[in-house]
Amino acid sequence: MDTTPHGELVELLRDGLRLSSSHVNARLRSIWPHLRAPQHGSDRDKLVALFRHAGYVSDGPASPKDERPIFQGRLALSEPSISWTLNQAVATKYARGYTTVGDTEVWQAKAPPAAVLAQFAADEEIVVDPALLKAVKRLGYFRHLARPI
Repeated sequence: MDTTPHGELVELLRDGLRLSSSHVNARLRSIWPHLRAPQHGSDRDKLVALFRHAGYVSDGPASPKDERPIFQGRLALSEPSISWTLNQAVATKYARGYTTVGDTEVWQAKAPPAAVLAQFAADEEIVVDPALLKAVKRLGYFRHLARPI
């Protein structure tokens, strides 16, 4: 058994829907903030199903009652992932950080309460079901910064 946060996520994706929702909620609350880009290499629909099974997951922030603007920095031409932020500056930081890999973009959307699966204090992260987002639009674009040979 891999006891790293990534290993625990792999295990939850495999077995989580057979576990109690409270157990899955506690494990996600414990491991998610320690993962880096957990949606990369994981099936987005399985992650959404896992969070839905767990119920609202949070390390502090309350479940939203109103629609709110959210932001995401990601590689250009990639699908939106489940991990967004409430802070546009954080999304821009992530987009700029990925420019060593390729062109990047900053996106904005509106997240109705039904779309919100989790919130974490670090980076003001908000985990959402991308299929339920509204008014999705690109705010910025950064060119790939190729490293010199």
